[in-house]
Amino acid sequence: MTAGRLHALHPRDGQVSVSALRSVDDTSEADRIDRRRAVLYMAAFTVFVEILGLANLITSPKIGALQLPMSVIPALGLGVACGDRLAGRSSSSRRAVLYWAVVTVTLSALAIEFVRTEQFGLWVSLVLAAFGEEMVYRLAIPAVLGTAFRWTGVRPTQARIAGFVIAGIWFVALPGHRAQMTDLSMVLPFIAFATLSAVLVYRSGSILPMAAAHAISNLITVLAWSGMATNNARSMTLGSILVLLVLAYGRPRRLTVTDHGIVVDTYTGLAVQEMTISADDRTNARLSDGSTVEVEGPVVRFERS
Repeated sequence: MTAGRLHALHPRDGQVSVSALRSVDDTSEADRIDRRRAVLYMAAFTVFVEILGLANLITSPKIGALQLPMSVIPALGLGVACGDRLAGRSSSSRRAVLYWAVVTVTLSALAIEFVRTEQFGLWVSLVLAAFGEEMVYRLAIPAVLGTAFRWTGVRPTQARIAGFVIAGIWFVALPGHRAQMTDLSMVLPFIAFATLSAVLVYRSGSILPMAAAHAISNLITVLAWSGMATNNARSMTLGSILVLLVLAYGRPRRLTVTDHGIVVDTYTGLAVQEMTISADDRTNARLSDGSTVEVEGPVVRFERS
């Protein structure tokens, strides 16, 4: 059993407040590392199934009203393996609550509209498709590529960014997306959405919030195409949802304390082992996998005792 103290540091004004941190069982930390390894294996399997599907080597199942990629199934398993980490870390609990309240009302209203027109199966398909794409292109592929880059000696931060960039390009180039790109004006929305998604997930790990926004985008777009919603209504709905998403999840603290009293890195979900501050006031955190990350702004320092 290892105990410690938690220090909230504010380098700008030099004030330090101290609070007690509950004891952390080293066995629990080992279990978390094993869970992270299991998630990585599941991510690799999900990417493998996605590649097989794109190569037309496996058939696509019909879920709801549409043929969806087979990778949706392992993506659901990956989501279960990730657990509550899918929700990410918000910089403001009030904004997060507001975001989810608006998302719940919007998805419910859209479900009622699809039921009214006897297309609830399509609603299910579009929601699952959004979740599957976010799990594959904002979690599984970046995780697998980031790990591969780290094995070749690339620094963790650069490896994660490279994984998100490649996954974003792959997402934009999907056959279904390319089919909608009749001119340059149709290309830019896909690039913008992929970029926004990657940045938000990179900064906060917010897969589930991003998937909810993606689902609303899919649903309102289909309604606009069918003439059941105007383009102005579509733009206003998507704009409002994305603004709330950015406000709630766009600027999280790098380190946070979980409900179990453990200091974690919000970008990776790994527990923090120790903090060091250099002579030039650079703060570095050593994570449970042995990697070290630099932390800017107000941080949390954990000291073993």
